[in-house]
Amino acid sequence: MNKISKKIKGYVYILEVKDIDLPVCKIGMTSRNPYDRCSEINNSSTGDFIWEVVHYVAVDNCRKLESLVHKKLKPLRQKNREFFNINAEVAHNALLSIVKNQSKIKEIPVTEIKDSQEIATEEKRRRSKHMPSFRKIDADYAELLQAFTSLIGVKGRPFGQLNKPLFGMSDGNEGVQWNIAVFTDTDKIRLGVNLEGMKYSNWPISAFILSELENPSINQLKVQLKHPEKVYIQFMRDAWQVTSRPEIVEKYFGGKEFSILEMDDGIWTSVLTEALRCLNEEKGYQGRNKQMVTLANEPKKGERTREMEVSPHLWICTPIDLSEDVTPNLEIGIEQLKSVFEWVSRVSS
Repeated sequence: MNKISKKIKGYVYILEVKDIDLPVCKIGMTSRNPYDRCSEINNSSTGDFIWEVVHYVAVDNCRKLESLVHKKLKPLRQKNREFFNINAEVAHNALLSIVKNQSKIKEIPVTEIKDSQEIATEEKRRRSKHMPSFRKIDADYAELLQAFTSLIGVKGRPFGQLNKPLFGMSDGNEGVQWNIAVFTDTDKIRLGVNLEGMKYSNWPISAFILSELENPSINQLKVQLKHPEKVYIQFMRDAWQVTSRPEIVEKYFGGKEFSILEMDDGIWTSVLTEALRCLNEEKGYQGRNKQMVTLANEPKKGERTREMEVSPHLWICTPIDLSEDVTPNLEIGIEQLKSVFEWVSRVSS
């Protein structure tokens, strides 16, 4: 009897990326709790994102069902991986269609696979699905993220991983975002206004760059800031390796982070021009371009310098001090960046 024909009760699950809104999902099988399996994947992941369970089906032959789903979605599968270039909802519909249109694989009650304690654990996870995923975060960091979500008035969307150089929380908005970032290797914390090179609604990053190139308004922003010396601009190049964004040598446009005070018209125009080249001119600058980039870390396979898809990424931020009360410091930071948020929102609309 081969592996596929051997019946195993379990789940076929669908995961989606928690910190980036991309049409990519992971489809796999497990004979255990899919939430526990997802945690294992996140803990062993080498990417810069976190997966979350969005759908699963309990069946009497999870290995066979996984095989059928993978076969049906083969044209969308990434090479040698369980990742598929498809929205999780569409993948779920395909999964349900397969179950419905055959008779050999049967859906079974969840109770046939796990005990009552596991069911209670899952219900707890479901109730807290949309709450911030702090996991084992230092108490100060937990207080920081909780204060951020409270002051911004959002539930918050985690990004990054605790065992990586960066983690934090954003408001989850599709477009201009508030976010808070913790750099674990330096213990620096920054509150920021963020605009990524994503499609969202008509590529707002493209509108921002083109508008500022035609009619620069950054000097008008400077005079609105109470402490411009405490506000920094990181205009960055994101390189895409499937769904992850590896660190690259050519990260910063202009070669570095700039303070608002040192950003004159010449530097700003140069940075914007470099950012525009990361968008596809043939698509009206509403899509990623391809460029040669250099991976910051030596890869296990392939050349360190390679052609990859790239997109621009704007982050304007201010430091947050944890040595004193967290909430008042965050309030000061939010007040400092309000005009920045309004400016980026207006120019990118």
